[in-house]
Amino acid sequence: MDTGRALRVCMMFVVAFVFCGCVSQYQVTSDPTGAEVLLDGQAAGTTPMRVSFGEGSTKTVTIKKEGYEPQTRVLAPTGGMLQTSHFTLEQMAQAPTTFVKTMEPTWASVQIREGLAYENAWNSVMEVLVRKFDLEVLSKENGYMRTSWLYTWTGQMREDYRVRVTIKFSPEKDKVEVKSEANYNTKDGWVLGSDTSLLQTVKTDLMGTVGRITR
Repeated sequence: MDTGRALRVCMMFVVAFVFCGCVSQYQVTSDPTGAEVLLDGQAAGTTPMRVSFGEGSTKTVTIKKEGYEPQTRVLAPTGGMLQTSHFTLEQMAQAPTTFVKTMEPTWASVQIREGLAYENAWNSVMEVLVRKFDLEVLSKENGYMRTSWLYTWTGQMREDYRVRVTIKFSPEKDKVEVKSEANYNTKDGWVLGSDTSLLQTVKTDLMGTVGRITR
């Protein structure tokens, strides 16, 4: 082989190496589409998009979309071949629409009807609660009761949402007050609040058993 031909062959190998062997390429896609793409923590675009990086390195890609759990994976060298990295995003669990974020849940009051003895009122209120809850704290002397946490108020078992009810009688035992507490669990911990549907349900039940008027 003459020198010129050998040189041309060598150049062809060099070009092939540069264009095929030194760059890793991925087509990054997601379901749903339009998710934000972060490469090594830096915003790079949205799916679908082409990602290229040096063949001797790796690239950490994170896919994010509002309402969905983010996903992260490491893209390995591809040997110059174009590969596809597909992400199927899972929707984040949402708090029920009846959940209200608050540090201090509101108390609702039910006036006990005249002539109803405290003993009977106490038993009636307790009966309302035990239909749906287990009782955790019970003090008849102090006119106070609190349920344990219930994880099935939404109609399904949810480890990320729980509710409980607190009842207290007024010192004169002529009024009963009720509040609902609700916690919604996120990646940052439990969010404190109240469940408006639960409060209204318990309040209505109390009105039907011991109540006279409500405000």
